[in-house]
Amino acid sequence: MTFLVAACAALATAATPATADMPNDRREGKERSTLKTQAKASPTTLRRTDSRSKPVLFIHGLDAFGTAGNDCNATFGRMISTLRAWGYSGTLATVKYYHGDTNCTTSLDAAGSHSAFYQRTDAHQYGSHDMDGDIRHLAYHLAWTIYNQYSSKGVTVDLVGHSMGGLIIRSMLRYNQENNASFPPYLYVEDVTTLGTPHSGSGYASWCGWAYQCNQMATGSSFLSDLATYAKNPQGDGGTDWTNVGSYDDGTVSTSSAVAMDASHKVRYLGSMNIGHSDYMNDVSDTRDADVEYYDRGTPWYSWYDAPHAVRWSDFALLYGSW
Repeated sequence: MTFLVAACAALATAATPATADMPNDRREGKERSTLKTQAKASPTTLRRTDSRSKPVLFIHGLDAFGTAGNDCNATFGRMISTLRAWGYSGTLATVKYYHGDTNCTTSLDAAGSHSAFYQRTDAHQYGSHDMDGDIRHLAYHLAWTIYNQYSSKGVTVDLVGHSMGGLIIRSMLRYNQENNASFPPYLYVEDVTTLGTPHSGSGYASWCGWAYQCNQMATGSSFLSDLATYAKNPQGDGGTDWTNVGSYDDGTVSTSSAVAMDASHKVRYLGSMNIGHSDYMNDVSDTRDADVEYYDRGTPWYSWYDAPHAVRWSDFALLYGSW
């Protein structure tokens, strides 16, 4: 039972929403399309920065128990301090979306409306969200957070998602790419790294079915089927480079699920590395002795036995389009 609780908590089939929850205003969509075209025409949004000065936002995973909440510093603190030591000079922000989240440096609660886009009436508490909120609704809030704070000012960001956090990002860029009328006119997201994200689901999600988000992450859910069809490699405006990271020692999300999207870069840490579901962000060694299998688009899978550890791999994934 202890393992069950830990697994469900670590994870970071959607009901069909009412038509009003899925706006399809063609006039607004046309206006957004025009703004996207103008944004993409700007040389500053097309040129890769390959810089450690970009803002990076870190999005945590599921908490399906009690007062839903995540200690952002406990989850990402060691990773962030290591990236700082490696030269990251921009904003490194951890994102609050549960009402019980603590030690996060920014919140998506005030960006957008709680009554828009796959909203669920039983999923809001104290102006924030709980484990019954739709992942797509969180994606909508995240989109407006990024737009308000960065994209509207011409600033490009990178994103790191652990577990369910990666699905929030993937869903956000799916609707951005589709020019959904409820979303901002454009989003500048250059790189995304997902760590132990259940892109094709997790069997453990069926054990916490009282939480709506667990149902969405259950293998075979309509939510995940929709992502597999419409969000194979969703893009921000100006382009987004995706990296998926998984581990054979992740007892919550299988390696196959962790890399189950059409990302340009994928890595699977072998069992010899002992990287569990909550370990990706704490694997900060800079010694090149990690055992991995890796893939870059257009190549087969390769084995590498002196590879970077998970946080350094994430650093390179955020810094470069290829390396």
